[in-house]
Amino acid sequence: MKHHNISTSNVSRETFEQINSTFTEHQEALNSYLDQLLWWNKRVNLVSRNVPRETIENHLRHSLLLEHLEGFKSAENIVDAGTGGGLPGLPLALTNPTKGFVLNDIVSKKCLAIKQIVRKLNVANVQVADSSIENIQETHPFLLISKHAFKINDLYNMTSHLPWKSIILYKGTDFKKELDGITPSLSIECHNLSEGGKFYKGKALIEIQRK
Repeated sequence: MKHHNISTSNVSRETFEQINSTFTEHQEALNSYLDQLLWWNKRVNLVSRNVPRETIENHLRHSLLLEHLEGFKSAENIVDAGTGGGLPGLPLALTNPTKGFVLNDIVSKKCLAIKQIVRKLNVANVQVADSSIENIQETHPFLLISKHAFKINDLYNMTSHLPWKSIILYKGTDFKKELDGITPSLSIECHNLSEGGKFYKGKALIEIQRK
């Protein structure tokens, strides 16, 4: 672990306020997605069953925090690995229509549900890929993102051959144990989200770049 360059910064309260503004600006589209997600979740296990709508809305806001990282701002193509019910990729696609997104999951029935949601919402900048992330067909540089779907070392080992420019993961602040077994030196920035309140306590965005 010592061969990695790890730094930490705190995401400001102003950033959380900006996310609330973004949510309000795109509220109609995001609520339509939330409606679809809850409808499909009764048929396909996309998120935890019986979770309240308010909690899922918090996860949508959590997803949008990635917008404020430079790695996302500069990315034209984004791949969401282990997207499940479309988090974080679909909310980000709804609020960033000029960027291209691939939502990837190995579970076919989840991908089928996401395809139907994308079609229902008429989201033009999203493709859905039903495969293991290591087999994703991407030849151009992209940003790889994932929300609690993989351990860092597992995802890195599965995708080290792919042309990703950086990886941003939704993790806890205790992520360092997940770096075991990664031999190449990485530059890692931990963006601590604790300033956002109770829901974000112990949460972080982990931004990884190859040296």
